[in-house]
Amino acid sequence: MAEQRRALLPFLQRAEEVQKVEPRIAYYCRLYAVEEGLKLQNRDKAIDELLFSVMDKLESYKSKNALVPEEDKLQLEGFALKIFDRADRVDRAGRADMSTCKAFYAASVFMEVCTQFGDLDEDLLGKQKYAAWKAADIRKAIREGRKPTVGSGVLEKNYEAGDKVVCKEGESALPVEGAVLSAMGSTFLVSLPSGTKELKGTQLAVLARPGSTVIYTKDGKEEEGKVLSMDTTVWPPSYEVEKASGGTISTEEEHIRVTAPAPTPPAPTPPANLAAMDLGRKPEPVAPPPAPASPASAPPMAMPSSPAAAPPPKAVPGYVPSLLQMNDAQRQAKVAVSSLGFQDYKSAIDYLHKA
Repeated sequence: MAEQRRALLPFLQRAEEVQKVEPRIAYYCRLYAVEEGLKLQNRDKAIDELLFSVMDKLESYKSKNALVPEEDKLQLEGFALKIFDRADRVDRAGRADMSTCKAFYAASVFMEVCTQFGDLDEDLLGKQKYAAWKAADIRKAIREGRKPTVGSGVLEKNYEAGDKVVCKEGESALPVEGAVLSAMGSTFLVSLPSGTKELKGTQLAVLARPGSTVIYTKDGKEEEGKVLSMDTTVWPPSYEVEKASGGTISTEEEHIRVTAPAPTPPAPTPPANLAAMDLGRKPEPVAPPPAPASPASAPPMAMPSSPAAAPPPKAVPGYVPSLLQMNDAQRQAKVAVSSLGFQDYKSAIDYLHKA
């Protein structure tokens, strides 16, 4: 009997709590409790008596109030989300306590009551699961005598319209560049070469080309640095950053903030006589300027011979570069490869020369 009663108690308790301020919400909490109670196998006699008493309250309310399922569904969802948002704001401000725990739990119960109108949409279902987990997480932290973790403890993406990003649509898809058009909670509308698509935050990463200036944050300390490379062969991508204080580190998106993007590579120079090419005609050859007339008595001018090309440098026999020099050459070559990924050929050549 105790186990059967525990299955119904959360919904009946919520009904009693909101009876005076939201009697319609209380009605649907009791209705859901009755529906769940009737599904119980081998019900105890005391549970049947409890269900009959709840049914009497339902009939009493229904006889005096008209029910409009479509409107009532929206009212119940809005009420559940209001409690969730209030608890979430307190939690993210770092002030979570047992009252916050109870609010998250209540929100999860009200969202479950919404299922009597049909399956929850993806957003509401995610919040229902998060609220139930968050209530348990806060309760556990308080019992252990520690401060509850703010939020989920997982990096949450917060892109804005106009932000440049790298997108990975699927496990086997290659990352492509895109631009955020708008944010819709945990999903984003992104402009891609293949068209506009709606992607989750986990499918996006900040675009930081080699040469971008970033603020690197670790353990509450901030330091400026420059991006040397962005590795998109792993997901989420990793970024190699050269810190202003010296040294390089490999880090992830949660620790960097782009303050000045790298300059965009220059566009290729258009071919000569472009107007003729656009019209589908062959470009007319340009005649060279006429040579100036030379006096008959003037001797022919001797043309200077072209200097011979400098021979390539010869390897010094027995020379072995130091470990520091080899590491630096590897780093320069890695940056060159990363530059090629962004079609920045000039920078790639410069870094290869340095290597």
